[in-house]
Amino acid sequence: MQDVTTPIATMAGEAADLLAGAAAEIAPASWDSPSNLDGWSLRELVAHGTGSAAKIVALAEGGPIRQQPSQPADWICKDPVQRLRELAERIRDVLPDADMEAVRPSPAGEVALRQALAFPVADLAMHSWDIHRSLGRLIELPEDLLALCRGLVESLPEESLRRPGAFGPAQVAPADATPTASLMAYLGRRLA
Repeated sequence: MQDVTTPIATMAGEAADLLAGAAAEIAPASWDSPSNLDGWSLRELVAHGTGSAAKIVALAEGGPIRQQPSQPADWICKDPVQRLRELAERIRDVLPDADMEAVRPSPAGEVALRQALAFPVADLAMHSWDIHRSLGRLIELPEDLLALCRGLVESLPEESLRRPGAFGPAQVAPADATPTASLMAYLGRRLA
């Protein structure tokens, strides 16, 4: 995985704020509109991201962790933006003092907290992009989060990336695509 100089605790707060900010831009009448992810509405996409944010808190606090990706139905709530803001605040509160070398469960087995946080933090960043894309905008992820996402993607074998429930087939990115757009196209996201 690519070395990222920004501490993962800082990136976690940044990614949580990015997701909450993206969700805040969803118009009330648009929550049940389709997202850019096949089969998920914007509400379901935000709910999945909420589960990833809650996983970051649980990892930091040493709480129970589900190893499967968060299921939207488990995280749909009355005020998703407020819930994300609350989780972002908890992330900023608990991570600075967390022992980044504490052992936590992850899909790769027992790893240091700083490693266990990488996937859910990247999930928040990528899904903030998905929300913006679903609303008709392309955004560029902050450099530190883009480097984290790219490093994770590059560390995974192709069969892991393309397994059911992970990422779709790579799409062709235009020659002038931004670094974030190129990564997201590689991960199966449609740019047009």
